[in-house]
Amino acid sequence: VKEAAAKAAAEAAAAALGGGAVVHPFDDAAVISGQGTIGLELLDELYDDAHGTAGKQLDAILVPVSGGGMLAGIASACAGSRTRVIAVEPHGKRLQRALESGLRSGAWAPGELAARPTLQTVADAMPTVLLGPELAWPLVKREVDPRDVLSVDDAAIEAALRLMAGELKQAVEPAGAVALAGLLSQDFRRLSRDPDRPIRTVAAVVCGGNVDLACLGEIIQKAGGAP
Repeated sequence: VKEAAAKAAAEAAAAALGGGAVVHPFDDAAVISGQGTIGLELLDELYDDAHGTAGKQLDAILVPVSGGGMLAGIASACAGSRTRVIAVEPHGKRLQRALESGLRSGAWAPGELAARPTLQTVADAMPTVLLGPELAWPLVKREVDPRDVLSVDDAAIEAALRLMAGELKQAVEPAGAVALAGLLSQDFRRLSRDPDRPIRTVAAVVCGGNVDLACLGEIIQKAGGAP
């Protein structure tokens, strides 16, 4: 109900400005398709063909997830290939439980979402609790294995951000370090060593460069300087 009301208000505001299209930031077909090209480019880069029947093998792509548009797009692009798409979420999102239940809000008891409508995370660009209802959730539900969800807390995100700045010389916002945090986690190590589904070659999507330099400096100083 709240989503429908917000959409109606945005459309009314656009109409008042002389007419414009309201593009949902993550539950829009064009947005999802555009972000899906990340997956296509990775497949094209590492495979001799798009289905992995020859050439190099990309076992997994780690994708940060908030509203689910990027995850839905990349997972759809990789459907039919041998590349798994692994979602990396800020701690508290409960996507794995939602996928296991088969319900978009299945990880939440009645009243919980009303009391906690957004995530409290250092990755402040990723506050969305539930995936988009119209496209993102159905696509992710279809294409992402519930086992392939990693959850990372603030400390892990900040450590990954420091690594990005100190070793890779990349200034990213905390949300941009979420996939790397997943890659460095013990949970990913366990996942990659599953004898039935080993992961040897992996890509992590770094997305988000709207970093406040004061915030970046504060996070780096927490560890006494860049690694």
